Amino acid sequence: MQTGYLIAGASVAVVAIASIAERKRNRRKNLEAVGFMPWPMVSILGMITALFATALAMKGVL
Repeated sequence: MQTGYLIAGASVAVVAIASIAERKRNRRKNLEAVGFMPWPMVSILGMITALFATALAMKGVL
């Protein structure tokens, strides 16, 4: 398996974790306990990384 596909898979896992964490944050009981992680930004960056890694792996660069 190529390295690009491994990077893309790891990025998809990061996106899944960030989505679950954002959903938990939106459904919290204590509205004052927001947290410090920017989960939407983590999700967006993970998706961009997954797309670029997949494209480069398909091209054979990575």
